[in-house]
Amino acid sequence: MFLGSSKTLSKQQKYRADIKINPQYNRIYARGHTYWRGALNDRRDRGNQPYYCPVGWKRCAFYVTDNFYEKFKGWCICYHGTKFACGLSILLSGLKPANKAVHGAGIYASPSITYTSHPRYAEVKRINSSSQSKFFKSGKYVQFVLECRVHPSNIIKIDKETLAAGNTTIDFNIENKIIEWVIDNQNKSIVNFNDPEASIVCTGIMMRVTDDHPGLLPESQW
Repeated sequence: MFLGSSKTLSKQQKYRADIKINPQYNRIYARGHTYWRGALNDRRDRGNQPYYCPVGWKRCAFYVTDNFYEKFKGWCICYHGTKFACGLSILLSGLKPANKAVHGAGIYASPSITYTSHPRYAEVKRINSSSQSKFFKSGKYVQFVLECRVHPSNIIKIDKETLAAGNTTIDFNIENKIIEWVIDNQNKSIVNFNDPEASIVCTGIMMRVTDDHPGLLPESQW
């Protein structure tokens, strides 16, 4: 985590007044593309939380700052689901604390994209025929999830799922009792991604296009 002054960091970090794509870091997470089993161990410091392959998703990476790996050394990867109507405003500004704060006040995220992609968090849209020909090669349904980075010191609580899954395993990599993170919102009504002191930053958007409704996929049977 950067421990110098905001003024010093602002010279290193370019503010994002609009959305800038960083295509060299786009990824398709699947066999034959970018894929791994278990927690990733590539010697890059992603904090004290494991990072698992988000199989079946494609990442569209954003430009956030120069010297990305220096700035975000030690920051964990997590996900935040959203509705389509809210997505653009979040990307251009930031995240608000949860309205329904079961585990306490803060911004809610998860290390599990399987959990975050539940329709309660990540809206499912059916692709109409005109959009399919313009933007998608195939598929009938689309979902978007935000990929974020958060420093461990800003994770104020790690707690259980709140979807009443009971004893059903949601994600075979992550236990139900540690699948939700509460992020410090720094007593702000919105954590602005352009703020060099932001506790959480969006680094990309994850997209999944499927022929069947996502709720019918094998990984959604929980």
